[in-house]
Amino acid sequence: MKIQSSSTTPSIDTTSATGGSTRSEGRKSAAATPASGAGRDAGTVRIDPRASLLAAAEASLENVAAVDSARVDEIKRAIAEGRFEVDSRRVAERLVGSVRDLILTRGN
Repeated sequence: MKIQSSSTTPSIDTTSATGGSTRSEGRKSAAATPASGAGRDAGTVRIDPRASLLAAAEASLENVAAVDSARVDEIKRAIAEGRFEVDSRRVAERLVGSVRDLILTRGN
C-alpha cells in the first residue's frame, strides 16, 4: 500500500475551545478530535472544550510550589538542633494507609 502525501495543510478550528483565541501549539494535537462532518473537510479538527479547562489547570499549578520550603527548613533546623523526633506509630499508620490506597486504586 502506498501512502500519498497531501498538498493541503490541515487546518485547526479552536473557536469552540478557546472562544476564538489560539492555544499553544503543543496542546493542539493532544486534545484534537475529529470534527463532526469530517467527510466534508478531513483536514479540519475541533479542540474539545475540556482541553481549555485542562490548560487552565496546568497554568494555575505552575505557580504552586511542590514543596513547602519553610517546613523543610524547620525540619532541617530541628534535626541539626537534635529536637526532631520521629513518631513511628504515625509513620506506620500513614504507610499502611498509602498501601491501602494503592491496592484500592489498582483493584478497579
